[in-house]
Amino acid sequence: MDILCAEGMTSSNGIASMEFSFPTSAKADEYIDSIDQHYSMMRYQLIRVHPRRLGENCKWLEMLEDVNIVLFCISLTDYGEFYEDNKGLLINKMMASKELFESVVTHPTLYKKDFLLIMSKFDLLKEKIEQSPLTQCEWFGDYHPLIDHKSNIGTYVNLAPALAQRAFHYMAVKFKRLFHSLTERKLYVSLVTGLEQDSVDESLKYARKIMNWDEEDITFIDRESSLSLEASTS
Repeated sequence: MDILCAEGMTSSNGIASMEFSFPTSAKADEYIDSIDQHYSMMRYQLIRVHPRRLGENCKWLEMLEDVNIVLFCISLTDYGEFYEDNKGLLINKMMASKELFESVVTHPTLYKKDFLLIMSKFDLLKEKIEQSPLTQCEWFGDYHPLIDHKSNIGTYVNLAPALAQRAFHYMAVKFKRLFHSLTERKLYVSLVTGLEQDSVDESLKYARKIMNWDEEDITFIDRESSLSLEASTS
């Protein structure tokens, strides 16, 4: 809620920032508690740049040389949504996000930064995926999920969650491969349902963990092993 209320941006100012901290959670493990309490005393700054202000002559990104991590947010339902540009042409929103992602990732100020791709609106993707194929976006033209219908004969089974999960996985891999092709580094991914507070909290905590990997002599389990660059599109 702090992030939503602090957003307060218009196309004229294009940038906003806020400080926040992570609350201490009630956990039984004493060691985890000590780490949690340590992090709860730290303050973080979240700087949000409106995508409309990220044109070719954007100067905002040059001011961000000291950021620790870049959070790039996309909507999972944008693959089937379009907008009209100033020339009257219909532009696919996911393709627009892809182009913006490429320009931000390759910007000299951010080229060597860690990136966390936050993929939101998973709840809406589950509602949309059965009626609206992923191939509406030209970038996803090779998507052909394999669904086993034989085991469901005579019984109604809602396939939307499985379809949505496969679609999310496919889109995440597409962005990971794109990021790797541009930087030869790993893109981190987080799945978020924006209206669920725990989902947003986990995403921000994941970003915090990524920032501290270089500073702590701790081996973390890779939470994204299922999002391998070699994952099958099916």
